[in-house]
Amino acid sequence: MSPVPAFRRPVSGFTLLEIMVVLLILSFLVTFLITGGMDIFRTADRAETENRIHQLASMIETWRTREGQYPDDRLPPGLAGNTVNASSEALFLAFFDPGYRGQRPDPDWLVNTDRDETIKNHTILDSRELFEIGDAWGNPIAYFESLHYTDGVQSLRAGVDGEEGGDLWEQEVRARQDQRTGAWENEGGFQLISAGPDGAFGTEDDIANFGR
Repeated sequence: MSPVPAFRRPVSGFTLLEIMVVLLILSFLVTFLITGGMDIFRTADRAETENRIHQLASMIETWRTREGQYPDDRLPPGLAGNTVNASSEALFLAFFDPGYRGQRPDPDWLVNTDRDETIKNHTILDSRELFEIGDAWGNPIAYFESLHYTDGVQSLRAGVDGEEGGDLWEQEVRARQDQRTGAWENEGGFQLISAGPDGAFGTEDDIANFGR
């Protein structure tokens, strides 16, 4: 007598339609996560830059209390081979001067978008690089001392993905005036301006110490 064959359950599997539905759902989820993640990073970078500018403004006021005047926004003659990023570089030199005993910016804020170096080291750092004080996107923060608001434009090298050496370009930056009254913003003080996430100065996403 032949043995009775064992009962076998039908093998189940995904149909092509089910696989397509799953892939569609996954694509929606990935798109949502990427978009949401980028927004989170942009928000975090903006908050970080606002915090840096707030801290820098406080340090500059402390500098004035100690030294009797605001840090110069101009480099000493002959120190750099060009005028690009000069104001941010001057602020770096002021805070990292060996003779200064006040609070200094976090060294992690330092960038060197134009790759400047000096003949000898002028700071407490073990480097001859002429750094700039940068924002969270790796671009130099423009610094204007009120005595030089009317001196014209500054040239800063900034752009998208500045920290990674991406799309950088030299830009002309001016001290800001109130559009209604024409008065200087933070008149008698100083201005700190970040180009914001788009890396372009003079656009709506700029971040400054005078609330604009």
